[in-house]
Amino acid sequence: MIPTYAGLDSRKSMTGWLLAFGRPVLWPLVISALCRVTELAAGAALLGFASYTAVSAVLTGTGSPATAFAVVAGLAAFKGLFHYLEHYTGHWVAFRVLAAMRVFFYERLAALAPAVTYRHRTGDLLARVTRDIDRLEVFFAHSVVPAVTAVVMPTGVLVWFAASGHPAVALAVAPFFVALGAIVPFAGRPSAQRADAEIVRIGGAISAHLADTIGGLREITAYDAGERRRTEQALLDDRAATRNRLVARWVAVRAAATRVTQVGALLAVVATGHAVDADVAAVAAMVAVTVATFPALAAVDGFAALLGSTRTSVQRVRAIAEAAPETPDVDDSRAWIPGPHAPEIRLEDVEFVHTSGGGRAPVLNGTDLTVPAGSTVGLTGRTGSGKSTIGALIARIWDPTGGRVLWDGVDLRRIPLADLRRRITVVDQEPFLLRASIATNLRLAAPDAPETALWEALHTVDLETTVRAMPDGLDTGVGERGAELSGGQRQRLALARAILHDGQVVIVDEGTSQLDERTENRVLERLRTAWADRTVLWITHRPSTLRLCDSAFRVDDDGLVPLDRDPLDRDEDALAR
Repeated sequence: MIPTYAGLDSRKSMTGWLLAFGRPVLWPLVISALCRVTELAAGAALLGFASYTAVSAVLTGTGSPATAFAVVAGLAAFKGLFHYLEHYTGHWVAFRVLAAMRVFFYERLAALAPAVTYRHRTGDLLARVTRDIDRLEVFFAHSVVPAVTAVVMPTGVLVWFAASGHPAVALAVAPFFVALGAIVPFAGRPSAQRADAEIVRIGGAISAHLADTIGGLREITAYDAGERRRTEQALLDDRAATRNRLVARWVAVRAAATRVTQVGALLAVVATGHAVDADVAAVAAMVAVTVATFPALAAVDGFAALLGSTRTSVQRVRAIAEAAPETPDVDDSRAWIPGPHAPEIRLEDVEFVHTSGGGRAPVLNGTDLTVPAGSTVGLTGRTGSGKSTIGALIARIWDPTGGRVLWDGVDLRRIPLADLRRRITVVDQEPFLLRASIATNLRLAAPDAPETALWEALHTVDLETTVRAMPDGLDTGVGERGAELSGGQRQRLALARAILHDGQVVIVDEGTSQLDERTENRVLERLRTAWADRTVLWITHRPSTLRLCDSAFRVDDDGLVPLDRDPLDRDEDALAR
């Protein structure tokens, strides 16, 4: 069971939020804690009994070796069994939560997409879904249960000391237990946690930097920018190393303080036992039980050391999980499902400004546009004029900050997002291709499309002959982001994928910008036939594309200016005016 977003309170602390997320597996977590307490208690009993028996045998010459061996073997087996059960249940919980959290994070990303990819670098998102979520596994596997046993185990030992007739020993050793469990592990923790948190953030920056470097390796090599990228990487590494050294210094300090305190605890047991004339064998047993308690207290230092990085990782995951979507879905009471026909799309007095842009002027200001049902409309204009923004608003990547975008007279915000995504096809200038075969990339839009449909779509975009000539045909790999294909082939493959998606509205943003004129004309003529019953918006700088549109507009500071057909036929410079 994966908890819903609504079940996670954004006001909760880190621990409260994680426990709320792990609520479905809390009972196995309780079992894991009981198993760990039992294991540690069995270990203490084993050491205590062995020490008491050995010292008694030496001092009195009494005792049965066979009985002692049987008890020790039984306790060892008991301890081993519960050690296994504790690890099994603890990690079962951790990995179940880890898997659930990854699915949950992906679902949140999907709900925020595609706008989230404009706000965050890909490498940083990847770091959150991998390294940051991995750190949260530590909370369940190595924090909750050790924290419980760090309280239960020393308390039980002190009670046993007192109940066995040595309350003075319990009083003498209690301050050392408190120091080992609540003081030493937190020495220097604020500065170390700040350093840990910064290490996590730098790790995200390193991941993003590496992703950019690998993705842009061709350009970096072409511009001889490799040394500059290495220098930037080295600076990030140095920042991380500086903070790692600070953390390491405090680790060394706490390790030394821990050993000194442990020795003090053992000396306190021996000195107090001697002062109250305790039996030598009893003192030996108490020393052994004290030693057996140290692992429970040492675990505090382990999870305390991870608190800083865990807290930062939780914050980074929650920043995505609790982010309000740029395009919130509609509730069922207001939902409207469009009909199966091509719609009229209309922008009414639309204003848009990027919310992350601070005081920037609006990208669009009072824009009106009507794309008649089943027609093809072209948009052109200078770079940054708002052409692509209009397409993004129609695709509901963003919502307008003012005005409305209407589908057959109904606000887009009333259409459920899942329905809208199925009905709108978007083709970008730089399409994303999976590192997979041509067929796999095409079936991203239509998973059940038969092979004949794939070839038909490739024929429409004038790519069929090229693919048939490839050694593996449709099974030919396209490489990382389509690196094995030319720019024009990537664009045509994206157009073929758009044909297979078969949306009622098609938005093409510079989808033929890398085609030569002859190829583009063939593709455009065929697409005009293929999309004859679709509502199509072409965003382009090319007159050849605009000439095939039913109407065309130039986007400028004054809004949308209709373009006459004749100037487009006579003068390509008309687009720039």
